[in-house]
Parts: sequence; C-alpha cells; structure tokens
Amino acid sequence: MLVSIYGSKELFVNEYRLMLADKLLANLDFNTDKEVHTLELLKLRFGEMSMRQCEIMIKDTDDSKRIVSNIHSILKPRKKPPSSMSRARGTEEKATPVDAIIVSHIFWPALQKEPLKHHPRIQAQLDQFSQEYAKLKNPRRLVWLNQLGTVQLELDVVEEGSDGIPVIETKEFSCSPLLATLISHFEDKEEWTSEELSNETSIPEHIIQSRMNYWINNRVIKASDAGDDTIVYELGSREYWLTAEVDPYSGAGSMMDEDGSEGAVSAGAQEEEEMEAYESYICGMLTTFGQLPLDQIHNKLKTFVAGSDHKYNKTARQLGVFLQYLCKQERLECGPDGMYKLVKK
Repeated sequence: MLVSIYGSKELFVNEYRLMLADKLLANLDFNTDKEVHTLELLKLRFGEMSMRQCEIMIKDTDDSKRIVSNIHSILKPRKKPPSSMSRARGTEEKATPVDAIIVSHIFWPALQKEPLKHHPRIQAQLDQFSQEYAKLKNPRRLVWLNQLGTVQLELDVVEEGSDGIPVIETKEFSCSPLLATLISHFEDKEEWTSEELSNETSIPEHIIQSRMNYWINNRVIKASDAGDDTIVYELGSREYWLTAEVDPYSGAGSMMDEDGSEGAVSAGAQEEEEMEAYESYICGMLTTFGQLPLDQIHNKLKTFVAGSDHKYNKTARQLGVFLQYLCKQERLECGPDGMYKLVKK
C-alpha cells in the first residue's frame, strides 16, 4: 500500500531512510531495538541491498553507544569552578557528559550543517570528547555538526505556585545547542544586544531575535527595545519576575518554533547532493557523445545511475528544469534543436 502511494520501491526506501535518520538522531538513549525489527521486515520485502544504507545507520548508532560509554568511563566527573548562576543557587557544577552519534556520512542523508560558534564552555566539553575519541579511534577525527543535538539544562525560573503566588523554581529544559549557547552567554554578563549575540554565535541577527523568544517566554530573559532595530536582552532578576506582569499567553506563536528545530535531515541539501551527482554523469555523457537531447539524457541516467548511492528517480520534466539551471550557470548550452552540450571554455 505504501509503495503504491510513493510510486516506486526506490522512492519509498529513500523516504524511509530520511525518516530513520531523524529518529536515530533524536534517540537520546541509543535504543535501536524497534528500528532493527522494522528493518528486518523491510529487508524481506525489498531485499538486503536496498536497505544497506539503513542498516549501516543503525550500526553507527549501536557503535556510538559503545564509544560514548568508553569515553564516559575515561572522563570521570570533575568539579568545575561555580558559575554566577550556580553561585546564586548555592550549588556546584560538575563536568557535563557529552553524548554523540558518530555517523558514517557517506551512508546518511545530507544533514543540517549551518554554522554555529558554541559558547567556550560548551566547546571545551566537545573538544575534550573529541580528544578522547581521537585516542580511541586514531587516526579518525570528529567533525561536529554544531546545530544538531539536544542540550539538557537546569535554570531558575519564576513559576506560579499552588497558592497563586509566583515562586522561584529550578526547571529542566531540553533545548537545541543554539538555545543553550545563547543562554550560556548570560553567565558571562547579564546584558547582551541581539547584535552582540549574533557576533558571538555567527548566527544572523534576525534568527537570534526569533530564538530568544523561547527564553523570554520561559521567564528567564527579559527584552527591551533600544531603538535602531536593536534589542537588548537581560537576565531577569528575582525581583523583576516576581513583580512583572507577564501574560502567560503572550508570544504563544513564537513558542511554536522555540528552538527552530526542523528535522536533522536537510531536504534541500539532500536534493542538492543528488543533483551534483547527476551533473557529473551528465557531463560525462556529453564529453563522450558531444551533444544529446533531453529524452536521451533522461534514459541514460535511468540506466547508469541505477546502481549508485543516489538513485535516479526524477521525471523528464524535473531533469529539464535542472538542465536549464546548468545552462544559466553557463555549464551547459542548449541549441535551437534542443540538443544539450558542454560549454567550451
């Protein structure tokens, strides 16, 4: 039934692969029992070779669990100097354990790779993990996808007590690395402008303003307009939140995008990666045959790309749009007779 909906086995398997990647990367306890069971059933239906990439993705997750466990056993919890937030609570911080799913990137779909400069304290934890990984798996090295993942935090926030009187409570947050980096900067100083946070994180200012709504709505940060489209963010004091009149439903719309967490898989990057692979085949054809019409390029791609990692599943119309794009980029040229050929340089 599902194969009929997607139109072909290749489309269904590719869609399942994208869904599996999101599920595995959101799996905080590395439990893959359910995914393994589903994969075995799909192997019976579609064959082992069709599900090979999915099998490697699950294996990566299982291997990551063992590697993370080994690294955690090496990195014993160490006490750190208390930060301003922890001093305010009268508590001490311990080294934060870092978990990671280590992916064999050539078998996974294209993942989100937007740049993010972590707060130095977060980056130090990642660097320490990377160093231990390098010792265990020499000569392999980790390349972090900084915008992906989940960070668990504890912060003091104002909540409404059972008697209706606001009280300060310690609340756990599960948020994106970007949100964790933003709030971590307020341990260094209590006031930041959106421009300053943008410079610190390498994230565009309009995205900073959108993401900071999450901390404002959770009564951790207060914001004020300084004019000239500049927003000033300040760590809300106990006195401010106990006396401030905050509408609990204000900004409800911005809560919907809280950490802006789309899926870990980048659909746009996935398609771009596929098209780049197709382009190399197209250039090879035109180098060999000189010039070809759309229908012949389409048929040859269906033949030559069938056994590659990037299955060719485009329609002739979609291919035509891509060929026109290559013409605009001056990589190909199309004659009046509809024949495509390489641009001579």
